[in-house]
Amino acid sequence: MTTRTTRIALSALGLAVAGATAFGSVSIADAATPSASASPHAATATATTGVPFRAVSAHAIRAQFGAVPSALRTDLHALTGKKGQDRVAAVEAIERKALAGSYGAEVKGAASAAATAWKDAPASLKQDLATARHAEGAERTKALGSVRTKALAGDYGSAVQTWAKTVEANVRKQQAERLSADVGAIV
Repeated sequence: MTTRTTRIALSALGLAVAGATAFGSVSIADAATPSASASPHAATATATTGVPFRAVSAHAIRAQFGAVPSALRTDLHALTGKKGQDRVAAVEAIERKALAGSYGAEVKGAASAAATAWKDAPASLKQDLATARHAEGAERTKALGSVRTKALAGDYGSAVQTWAKTVEANVRKQQAERLSADVGAIV
């Protein structure tokens, strides 16, 4: 497997679980793409850690937990301009830190759960994500919604289902907290 393919796959799953409608029309930068010429729709878990990079991306962490730890934000920012093996090494260092708990318990849990889910991910999930990756606009939203539904129903196995339910619960909690704060500020 290539690193970029897994990154996209789990990114798509995470985004689908977080809300296919919201993320289907928004392109999220792939912080771990090794080069500027790489496809923005490619991802894999790194061979070293098994963590799908987007599981510890700033967007994924913010969506699930409301904030990005400053150390993680600093390390992600340091990826800017890095290419090739330098970028791959920096990404793997971030993943190792995430798994070790250097960015806090929430990030460690997210990284561990994502690695476990991806390790056990069936070929059908990878195929469905490839289909979504190549779709455009409303078709992509529909394909990601289908992935979300299947993941939450357990069609891709219990590890993916557990991870999907955790991501969805975390995202819903953050959305509810933001809505409450927004309404409070308006009133």
